[in-house]
Amino acid sequence: MPIINKILVIGAGIAGPAVCYWLRRFGFSPILVERCANLRKGGHAVDIRGVAIDLAKSMGIYKKICNMRTQVELGRYVDAEGNILHEEKGERFGFREGDDIEILRGDLVQILIDAMGDVPCHFNQWVESIKQRDNDVEVQFKDGRTELYDLVIGADGLHSTTRRMVFDKDEYKLTNLGAYFSAFSIPNYLNLNHTDVQFEANQKLISMASDKNPKIAITGFCFRAQNVLNNLRDENEQRRFLRDTFQDFGWETSKILELMSDSNDFYFDSFTQVKMKSWTKGRVALVGDAGYCASPFPGQGSNQALVGAYIFAGELKQAEGNYHRAFNRYNELLQPFVEANQKFGVLVNESFLVRDEVSKEVAEERSNKIMQEIKIVSNMISLPNYE
Repeated sequence: MPIINKILVIGAGIAGPAVCYWLRRFGFSPILVERCANLRKGGHAVDIRGVAIDLAKSMGIYKKICNMRTQVELGRYVDAEGNILHEEKGERFGFREGDDIEILRGDLVQILIDAMGDVPCHFNQWVESIKQRDNDVEVQFKDGRTELYDLVIGADGLHSTTRRMVFDKDEYKLTNLGAYFSAFSIPNYLNLNHTDVQFEANQKLISMASDKNPKIAITGFCFRAQNVLNNLRDENEQRRFLRDTFQDFGWETSKILELMSDSNDFYFDSFTQVKMKSWTKGRVALVGDAGYCASPFPGQGSNQALVGAYIFAGELKQAEGNYHRAFNRYNELLQPFVEANQKFGVLVNESFLVRDEVSKEVAEERSNKIMQEIKIVSNMISLPNYE
């Protein structure tokens, strides 16, 4: 079996830098490429829970995450006129307890990039073609360069180009859960202070939260829709879709949509799950949302990415470079964890976006149910010790 060493990792989200960290730590030579010109700052919040906390501590980044965590102290449900329906402490509002941490996605990515050490990281670089051969993978980049790698890892998210290039259409299924999500920042004109406010009714939800920066508020929109966007990646169409859907919704919606025009960090996507029987093919593997996105609603994507990255790199080390054996073990060990998190994603999706206006009773019952389930799915895998 030829020595496996030079590994291309595509995508500088959460999974990409995480798998680079573990590959480097276990003696391999990863190279990271990212299509964007630089790291995307801010973004929506993600959670670190269960076994992912153990991994963060093992990586030496847990304290850094704690130092940069969000600090929402109060969660509040309001009605269309802004009257308070129900309040909860911030951690419970976000379904967190104990050592669980919430952090902005961009902050976590920066921490992971810093943790990679001397792993080469090339921005504004993307792959045009991937050709697998008996002893290597030939990769052509957008600038015309052609490089050879022992393995290629696609960590390029829900809309993975790597997945489309390497896997046949019948080898993966994208399951739309019938809802959409958008987030962007606006001025904190309500003067919220470490507070997250939500208005939910008619299968729509809008939130507004201000955390460490008192001048900025992060807004979020979630909604079910019968109509499907013709082009999910067209930002102009996304913004139009959002305006049409939330027209005359109530609370602060009109003002927020007005301020959206000046926002420069607009994000929009569907609640979609990626389902695959195998995340590996030949010398190519998928890690994180590219292979097993559970949808952004439960906030479990970062946990799956961290766990998947660790198991992938660890099994490659354990197999002493026998990637066939490592890939089989990666698929085998991770499958139950992914299946549980995807079932949980469906449960959360069905629990939110109620038909009527959310009530104190609905909010409390939902919170209890989700917190009970999230504890189970976040800890239902025993991580091997690869050291």
